[in-house]
Amino acid sequence: MTTDRLDLTVDEFEWMTGWEIKPEGACQHEVCVPLPPLDRDAEGRIDVTVVAEQLGMPIAHDEVHGLWALGPRSGDRRVLDSARMPELVLPGFDGGAFDVASLRGRKVVLMAWSSW
Repeated sequence: MTTDRLDLTVDEFEWMTGWEIKPEGACQHEVCVPLPPLDRDAEGRIDVTVVAEQLGMPIAHDEVHGLWALGPRSGDRRVLDSARMPELVLPGFDGGAFDVASLRGRKVVLMAWSSW
């Protein structure tokens, strides 16, 4: 999640993260993490750092662009153990093999799509 501020409404936080704020805590599917009482300002905004800390979500700040990034919850299956891509050879457009390792040292976005 990327945001330009850390005081979000509950609706904004839920939409951006997929975590629902309930009386019993922050919940996603069957998992609920207890939260301390959340102080809300006059507009109903909450301090995202409090929720992120309880969920184990890392926070990074880009001062140059004025942005905050919250990572996925610690222990979440989507968290990468490293930024290394496994060895991967894909079919190329010309019919030959394309070794993704040939792009080592460059930023790569790998997108996958399926019709089903």
